[in-house]
Amino acid sequence: MIVPDWLARAAAARPDHPALVAPEETLTFRALETRVAAAAAAIRAWGLPPGARVGALLPNGTALVTLVHAVPRAGAVLVLLDPRAPAEEVARCGRAAALAALVADGDPRADAAGVPVVRVPLDGVAGAAPAPPLLDLDAPHTVVFTSGTSGPARPVVLTAGNHAWSAFGSAARLGAPPDERWLACLPLWHVGGLAGVVRSAIHATTVVLHPRFDAEAVARALDEDGVTMVSLVPTALARLARVRPPRRLRCALVGGAAAGADLLRAAAAHGWPVAPTYGCTEAASQVATAAPGDPRALDGTVGPPLLATRVRIARPDGSDAAPGEPGEIRVHGPTVARGVLEPDGAIRPLAADGWLATSDLGTLDADGVLRVLGRRDDVIVTGGENVSPAEVEHVLAALPGVGEVAVAGVRDAEWGEVVAAWVVPARDAAPPTLEELRAGARSRLAAHKLPRRLHLVERLPRTASGKVRRRALAT
Repeated sequence: MIVPDWLARAAAARPDHPALVAPEETLTFRALETRVAAAAAAIRAWGLPPGARVGALLPNGTALVTLVHAVPRAGAVLVLLDPRAPAEEVARCGRAAALAALVADGDPRADAAGVPVVRVPLDGVAGAAPAPPLLDLDAPHTVVFTSGTSGPARPVVLTAGNHAWSAFGSAARLGAPPDERWLACLPLWHVGGLAGVVRSAIHATTVVLHPRFDAEAVARALDEDGVTMVSLVPTALARLARVRPPRRLRCALVGGAAAGADLLRAAAAHGWPVAPTYGCTEAASQVATAAPGDPRALDGTVGPPLLATRVRIARPDGSDAAPGEPGEIRVHGPTVARGVLEPDGAIRPLAADGWLATSDLGTLDADGVLRVLGRRDDVIVTGGENVSPAEVEHVLAALPGVGEVAVAGVRDAEWGEVVAAWVVPARDAAPPTLEELRAGARSRLAAHKLPRRLHLVERLPRTASGKVRRRALAT
């Protein structure tokens, strides 16, 4: 399906409206379109075959935003690489994505990818461009690597249509007013950060882009930059929850990892319009999202599926679970990715039957509201009993002295595995003891779910998208 390029359409409709507010400069839609057109023309001049993959090893900034729009317009596929990754990881991801070229702006790690390192004019120098530019919604648009919490990150192929339907579904649930100013402080090489940039172009609204999450900078932006929408991971929300949000903030989208019910209640009590969400790279970001202020979300649910997205809970035999019965979360709809990219350039479908098996556990209630219980691979089997780490974390996070907490299973000669907790003590509070944690959680957890081991740590190992790396804890 061929449609007008969404950035060009936004530039025609709102040429003088700010498209991108970044620390280094502010660009209107007309100015951003000029840069994208010139960059796309330069990329076409390389003579790459249609669908060739062009990597970007760049930090959050105007250059990366320009490439997000320019590479697909040139008929290529943008592969987003983590600019903080070591050279060995850059090389592995470059091979996995079968790159034809890489844009890196002088990064010395770029040579590890083993492909030509190229420069793209990003200053808006005029170049030949089709008028009007078009997008094929069925064509691969971007390759985004998964978080890699349970193994090597996979290169997931997202089409322009995946991004478009994700934008439509999010807007149907949360709205997309013309004066929207979306604060993007997540990495753009992760789907949660990328989504804000693409959706703002589709809706012709403004992105306020930060290089990274910095609590003080985000707090200032909420107060001074007229931000109406922000995407955060739970750890970021925890740092900001005591900051009074400005009157214009209408939604704080919180995802990337499980947000404890106690954190959500505390944030709501301080006036934050929190919208808990569940999503994944393979479904172009959001799958289910609660509307801000939905009281059900304060009990740990993440709302019903978005527009055109279907969710089912599958038993181990593949049959549908009953309402409230735990099982694997499976997703169907136009946001589900084309597949995973193979080194030979082939795209391996994620689901032959159209249903994406997420490896996440959850329940659906009778009203279709989703609750996420954690990763299937994270389940702790202790003495023959199954324990969800997320359930234990939600209880422990509310106890005195606990700032952050992660739970995982560790090997034990008697029980096979036992529940262990890694706790970052709360500021200005005495670190909790194992006995205090067990006593505080006993009224809400069965005996086999109580932690048997406690590790006090300064920080938890996390991926760039905020997810705890449980395997790093238990090794």
